[in-house]
Amino acid sequence: MAGRTGRRAPFIGYLLMGAAALAGCTRETPYAAPVFLFQSSYAAQQGGVPVLLDNAAWWAGFKDPVLDALVARALRDNLDLAIATERVAEARANLQAVPGAALLTPSAGISRSKGAGAAPQTRSEASLGLAWMFDPYGARREQIKAADARVEVADAEVDAARLLLLFNLANAYVDLRYSQRLLQIRQEELRARQQMVALTRTLLEQRSATELDLMQTEARLAEAEARLPALRAAIQGRKYQIGTLLGMAPGTLDINLDSTARQPLAALATGVGIPADLLRNRPDIRIAERLYYASVAEIGAARADLYPRLSLGGAITLASIGGSEGVEYRFGPSLVLPAFPDGARRATVSARESRARQAHASWKSTVLEAILEVETALQDYAGNSAAVQASRKAERLYRDAAELTRDMVTQDGATIRDIIDAEESVIDASLMLAENLRQQARSFVSLNVGLGAGNSYSQAAAAPGK
Repeated sequence: MAGRTGRRAPFIGYLLMGAAALAGCTRETPYAAPVFLFQSSYAAQQGGVPVLLDNAAWWAGFKDPVLDALVARALRDNLDLAIATERVAEARANLQAVPGAALLTPSAGISRSKGAGAAPQTRSEASLGLAWMFDPYGARREQIKAADARVEVADAEVDAARLLLLFNLANAYVDLRYSQRLLQIRQEELRARQQMVALTRTLLEQRSATELDLMQTEARLAEAEARLPALRAAIQGRKYQIGTLLGMAPGTLDINLDSTARQPLAALATGVGIPADLLRNRPDIRIAERLYYASVAEIGAARADLYPRLSLGGAITLASIGGSEGVEYRFGPSLVLPAFPDGARRATVSARESRARQAHASWKSTVLEAILEVETALQDYAGNSAAVQASRKAERLYRDAAELTRDMVTQDGATIRDIIDAEESVIDASLMLAENLRQQARSFVSLNVGLGAGNSYSQAAAAPGK
């Protein structure tokens, strides 16, 4: 409708009444959060009340200040975490980019024209346009739901990136300390073999050993020396890896990784049970659930395209031509009917429905995988803890046996071969203990990360001294 009087045509009211009636016939797809029976699938809860692993800073259980400092720096400076955070900003911007239901479009302009034999004329014009889309089938509402869900997905992906960072950093630190312990063991082996060469030479002078014994002990000494360079290189490589996780170039890390070089020892009772509902804390499960939610919302947006669209629009224009001023306005409804045939649009709806079913199956698969990871980590942690205790005992007994054997050699109660075998047993026991400590620490890391512990640990809380 256009004119200067503001008179309304009667059919506008009828269209508005019809649009209001359409609003009650929404084709919005209802959403119900997916449910999985965790309890019936969780075998670890046997006997007694399970203990919750509710400590966010689980790495503090290692009681290692160096690791604490590394975590604080990584949460602040890691580049992958920074990228994930920027994706949240992008998702929020996309949410704001969903077109609004009502739009105002102001405009202004001025022009000057001159016809043949006529005086020049100046035309100035200011206009304010209005467009309002009536949304009875919820297309825009569903678009907002889907975009909002993807913001939540991006938020959960930040938590997932934080967990992955903690997992990689903790394991790299555990492996660094393991490599440093291997170097210590091999250096102890080197010193023991140097002592053995000296002892063999003494016994040779006393005619209690042979040239062959001396050659064998010297060969074993050279073998021990040959193992050290590769271990030192492995240690340096672990340091480079840790520096990279902290967003630093290799070799520039200013945290001393050589002091107090002991293997991390996890502190957790081996009989702990973890309620499976705690798995809902995992970011990957939250991501899968929100993607399913977004897929359901996109079904509603696609179905809305099957139905008519009603909009109201208009403009008010103030114009001045050659000193003469006037106001013009127009206002009226617009009804857009869907084109036929509508097979392509219906196929789009079917594709969105299939995508939603895929998202639901993906959520279930993610939950099952999470349960498997936690179950496996619990079993690994219990097994590795038992192995640590047994290997500690074995190492202690082998060291005592080696001391007795050395005493017996000086008293002609044992041979060079006996002490070599005894020392080899000590080295093997020490290596086994180091490996079991490494595996126990790694299973402790896997268990906490599998439970999603620490995924929302704040950078402020991670600062040293907090």
